Amino acid sequence: MGRPYKERRVEQLPPVTHYKPAGIPLRTLEEVTLTVEEMEAIRLADIEQLDQAAAAERMEISRPTFHRIVSMAHQKIAAALWQGNAIRVGGGNFRIAHRCQTGLRHFTCRTCGHKWTLPHGTGQRCHDLTCPACQASTVSRDEE
Repeated sequence: MGRPYKERRVEQLPPVTHYKPAGIPLRTLEEVTLTVEEMEAIRLADIEQLDQAAAAERMEISRPTFHRIVSMAHQKIAAALWQGNAIRVGGGNFRIAHRCQTGLRHFTCRTCGHKWTLPHGTGQRCHDLTCPACQASTVSRDEE
């Protein structure tokens, strides 16, 4: 019996969980499943363009483990694109890390400069917010 997998640290869940070729119903396609941690590895390596050591540190795993995860994700994506399969994102062994240790998110209005905070888990995203002072929708989230 092998040892259990360590949970991988994921900073955010993917915004989309299904991808498929246009014009073909999903029910008729074979699906390839990417785990959430494979999508996180793709995000860190290919979107944020971190080197493997930095990306592994962000996911709190070793560099060889990160390499295996991102290589498997690239292989699955390439095969799905080449064979015309659907890609489903889900499952895996991960935990969502909250960047903000205080439980609050900080926002600034780019129009009037007003600053305010909201707790995590309110269901409101930055692009859905308006400034409580001037009602402008030019809101940005401040990093801590």
